[in-house]
Amino acid sequence: MPRTTLFICLLLSVWGLSAMPAWARDCIGLVPAGTSAYWSELEAGARRTADDLQLELYTRGPAQEGSVEVQLQLIDRVLAQGCKALIIAPAGDAIDTRISALRAEGIPTVYVDRGVAGDGAYALVATDNFLAGQLAGQQLAERLGRGGRVGVLRLRPGLQSTEERERGFLLAAQVSGLQVVFDTYLGDDRQRIVDALSEQLPKLDGLFSPNGTSSRATLAALRQLGKAGTLDFVGFDGGELLFDAVREGQIHALLLQQPQAMGDHAVRLVHRALSGERAISRLQLLLEPRVLTARELAEMTAPQQPW
Repeated sequence: MPRTTLFICLLLSVWGLSAMPAWARDCIGLVPAGTSAYWSELEAGARRTADDLQLELYTRGPAQEGSVEVQLQLIDRVLAQGCKALIIAPAGDAIDTRISALRAEGIPTVYVDRGVAGDGAYALVATDNFLAGQLAGQQLAERLGRGGRVGVLRLRPGLQSTEERERGFLLAAQVSGLQVVFDTYLGDDRQRIVDALSEQLPKLDGLFSPNGTSSRATLAALRQLGKAGTLDFVGFDGGELLFDAVREGQIHALLLQQPQAMGDHAVRLVHRALSGERAISRLQLLLEPRVLTARELAEMTAPQQPW
């Protein structure tokens, strides 16, 4: 064989060997619950770990949270890409039926942020949401003392993560002697919150909202009513808008999650499942939330979790 031809063959062989690992990477799909900065942070943690483990991450998320039907369609899109495993923040119990079928086909799933009824998933990685609600209740109890009148602005029925936060809050309120005088589902609709608080604010000393979108909507409603900062308000998640409200005294405290760590652990668990490691029952990893107040925020050069 001529030397030039031999060199070209060797070059092509080396190029093919170097390219093969990228082509041969297992694909895992990520279906978040929405497109907010919180989910972007979770994706960032998942993508970094996927790169470390030589996995491809294919992400598709719904424009708005809460639709099981949309998530089922997104699962199909992920599988059409040839993904061999799935990470999803399930919007409702119906998701588990699909996940159980996938598990029977050898496609493992890890739930993130919230679980649903059923045993379809290989593992769950989430915030300790019950603890987060308790910490929120303790924050208001420290501010208001026994007899303080508080309101719970629930997100929506059937969402396991926020229901656990609401349950934890109510238990802490009961133990500490707070009076829950307002407790209803208002979602994250600013105008619905405005309408409700217009009537309820004279009866309230404090408020709790259980997630990022409801906290931003509640803050906007209080500002529209000219009442921001006139009562103690404990919210959830972060982002510059909410951090600024903490600095300005319009929010007393925020409960922060660890979305990047959540994404990281989810990918590692999926990798274990793809490697053939079996679990007798669904694995569960609960991450501790963090309380952020104005004092702690002032001591930080920049918030470590800017969602």
